[in-house]
Amino acid sequence: MPIHKIEEINTTRYLAIWHIEESIEELTRLLDPADTDKSILEGFRSDKKKFEWLAGRVCIKSLCKVMGIYYKGLTKNNNGKPFLIESTAEVSMSHSYPYVAALIDSTEDIGIDLEQPKEKLRRVAHKFLSDHELNAASDQINALCIYWCAKETLYKICDQHINFREQMAVEDFELCDRGHTVGKVIVNNIVKSYKLEFRIEKDYILTFNL
Repeated sequence: MPIHKIEEINTTRYLAIWHIEESIEELTRLLDPADTDKSILEGFRSDKKKFEWLAGRVCIKSLCKVMGIYYKGLTKNNNGKPFLIESTAEVSMSHSYPYVAALIDSTEDIGIDLEQPKEKLRRVAHKFLSDHELNAASDQINALCIYWCAKETLYKICDQHINFREQMAVEDFELCDRGHTVGKVIVNNIVKSYKLEFRIEKDYILTFNL
């Protein structure tokens, strides 16, 4: 089972990173999906989508085991936010094949994002970054990816449609392998702040809230 790690973030929160090496059949056996999930899985035309869908849920199932929660599957709301069936624990997940990340917390709202830095970020950065953030990133691909991951994390925490450029702000940070920043979300003139951790790994960048 190629989970890179399951890490305790605090007493109520755990993180899992998965490197997909199994076949679709092996992942399906690990998940043992319910009939409704089987029909969803069979509806995917892309094998990549099947891998990510399965591995994300196997990752969540592994975290549930650590938390002493019996995994009965996931459901999603209209915004695509995942929820555990018959559990009040909060979950979040992200994937960028062949990697999957998942986060679980017993009570608090959470968000996580994993991305592989790509050149496309330079072309679209103006769509999701403020002028100040663009200047701070200095066109560095890892910095741009951290900003993107941070705002995706905020989006998942807030669970509502918000404008990445105008309603989110990420404070300046020092570009390093592992660091912290603060993300802010502005809705109806109310500002909410979240402490975020970012990690620059060999093949991907990861962010999640603390």
